Amino acid sequence: MLDNLLALFALPVFSRALIALLAGGLAFPAIGTFILNLELLPARFAIMHAGLMGAAIGMAFGASPALVGMAACLLAGVCIALLSWKNDGGSGVKTSAGGALGLVMTLCLGLTFIIFYKSNVQAAAAFNIFGGNILSLSREDMFSAIIIAALVLICIIVFYKEIQVVLYDCDIARASGLHAFPVYFGIILLVCLSVAASMRVVGAFMVDALTIIPALAARKIGRTFKAVLIAGAIAGLVMNISGFLAAFIFDLPTSPAIILCGVIMLGLISVFSLRHKF
Repeated sequence: MLDNLLALFALPVFSRALIALLAGGLAFPAIGTFILNLELLPARFAIMHAGLMGAAIGMAFGASPALVGMAACLLAGVCIALLSWKNDGGSGVKTSAGGALGLVMTLCLGLTFIIFYKSNVQAAAAFNIFGGNILSLSREDMFSAIIIAALVLICIIVFYKEIQVVLYDCDIARASGLHAFPVYFGIILLVCLSVAASMRVVGAFMVDALTIIPALAARKIGRTFKAVLIAGAIAGLVMNISGFLAAFIFDLPTSPAIILCGVIMLGLISVFSLRHKF
């Protein structure tokens, strides 16, 4: 079994998949923490649907689905940041534009299916956008995941205090002299980039596997913001590696296997974290 694993990892398709999962597991759980702390779950769905529409446009017109999808995610993120800030009266950053975000999600999904219907996009290629196929990652996809993951980690290190304060309370951030909106805007853009990269790795419908699940696990065992970020990175790595190995050993699709391992991990942590936090 070990020899077979080593032989597989020597193949470019498997090595690219593993590297992308390692990069995502290390950095993207922090994005899940941002989403949960700022209550951006509706916004994250809108970003994901915008990315789907962008990928569909790219496939229909022969452009890069990843690049067009990422551009659509960023555009949606800009609109969401401005809309959510305005709707909160400038006194906070919690997304309150639920109705508008629901409209965006519905519109983007409808346009996505219309584009697929009217274009000559193959069904298998379209399915990969929704369900994901990590073994189809190109070198560009792998490097994109690495660069975005590195950008997330660098921003957290450089702007750690600013991010921590904004995630805790925007009013306190402004009272301390911090320009809260630029930090919030930057967080939204990081969320957009990470969602776009996660969609390419595990599929649009399974983005939570790389972001929310390890973040939920980290919140159960970390008392401080730093501890939550570290625990999230560890949980993300464990979940991605175990899911990838489980997919190979039990002949399962990779993305669902990662989700299954993540849910099992979250359940175990929920049981054992009742007494222990750090």
